[in-house]
Amino acid sequence: MNCKNCGARFSDERAELGYDYCSRAECVEACFKPLDVVAVAVNKASDQYVLRRDLDLPERPARRSGRDEGGWLSGLRTQPPANAPTRHSTTARIAQLEAELDAALEAERDSARRAKLVNDYNARLRRLNIRYRRSAQRRA
Repeated sequence: MNCKNCGARFSDERAELGYDYCSRAECVEACFKPLDVVAVAVNKASDQYVLRRDLDLPERPARRSGRDEGGWLSGLRTQPPANAPTRHSTTARIAQLEAELDAALEAERDSARRAKLVNDYNARLRRLNIRYRRSAQRRA
């Protein structure tokens, strides 16, 4: 059989494998078409590999503008709304609660009311679902 690019004769074994060009570098570069294979993730199984043309996908996915850090979940990441409140770290929230408690304790003279303020503070810390005693010790 003859090469479709240069016209030179190539081996019958190569023709049996389905090639219609010879193995010279120039011919391979001109005639080689790589397969566009997509890995499809399957739940609780190994990935399955399918030709892109069999999935009715666009030739190349549209590129998003902006910085893309990659990863298979990066497309799911969204920006928070502009009016969303900022989240503070655990130590910052504890410091804010302590400041509120200190301000309330300075204004209160009744011992029963002061005990209630401290108990309310401890309850708010427990709602943060953290080991608040250990966090407070680390800051000190």
